[in-house]
Amino acid sequence: MSRVLTGDKLVESVRNRAMIPSDTSLYTDENILAIANEEIDVQLLDKLLSLHEEHLTIHIDIPSNENGVYDIPHRAVGNKLRDIIMISGGNHYEMTQISIGELSDYIYDGQTFSQGLDKFYIESNQIKIVNNKKGYDTIRIYYYIRPSFLVLESDAAKITEKVIDGDEVVFKFNKIPNDFTNESQYDIVGYRTPNKIKCLDLVPVPQSVNVIAKQMRFNKEDIEKYLDQIIVGDYVCQAEESPVPNIPTEMHPVLAQLTAVHILEAMGDTEALGNAQRRLDSMVKSVMSLVDDRVELAPKKIKPRNGALNEAISHSYRGKRRGR
Repeated sequence: MSRVLTGDKLVESVRNRAMIPSDTSLYTDENILAIANEEIDVQLLDKLLSLHEEHLTIHIDIPSNENGVYDIPHRAVGNKLRDIIMISGGNHYEMTQISIGELSDYIYDGQTFSQGLDKFYIESNQIKIVNNKKGYDTIRIYYYIRPSFLVLESDAAKITEKVIDGDEVVFKFNKIPNDFTNESQYDIVGYRTPNKIKCLDLVPVPQSVNVIAKQMRFNKEDIEKYLDQIIVGDYVCQAEESPVPNIPTEMHPVLAQLTAVHILEAMGDTEALGNAQRRLDSMVKSVMSLVDDRVELAPKKIKPRNGALNEAISHSYRGKRRGR
């Protein structure tokens, strides 16, 4: 049996932990999932990110534009970034963040000094390249993606067949939720651990969402990079929804326990709350050691971002880009 807790299984687990009957109107399945989603945001995310083991890290590549301004992805946790890399001619170059207060060190009389090439700063929810006149092809943005809102399995469509039809990909299902429309955007989420979001914000081919035929179509070019990763059993969901928690499988029981503690606290069951809290503390301690240190024997390279060697490489790159 799979250890992955779908939304339905998580609700059942919470009811068992907090001794909540299924016929109560006080805590419906939707109420329990709403609490679970809140606990992901306020309790689990900071623990997971503190490990620095890249569990939620993904990247997007954005072609260079004329003004050198790029939006931070709207799904980035805390609207913050993991890293930014400049790609030019197939080569990857590290970029350095400066503060807005340091802009005067790189811009004088409206002109950008050459050393501004690999520098950027953050203003509101945008990344701004200091010297955008220098040539580069792509900006690669690494960020921590926010786990999607956990829903019941009935709110998603499970893929039973994947068919390539010319420039389109057809997904077939046993059923499609009635609220799936041609105007919505969709995610594809893996049913196997680690239940990652494989594709984001997909727009279906016009008029291709067919509830009766139980299928929908997407343009092949939109998902071609991930096509081999999408398998039978994966879920197509409304954008920013998922029937499985997008966190390591080992943390699923912790999420259920957190939700049960929240409910017991609200119910004022002091004795049960104390026992549940002690159980939670023990679970967190053991699970955090399991999801930490993902590669045990390989040493991590330590390179100072602003060391002498790094500065030498940076100056060498700037010289090349100026044609020296």
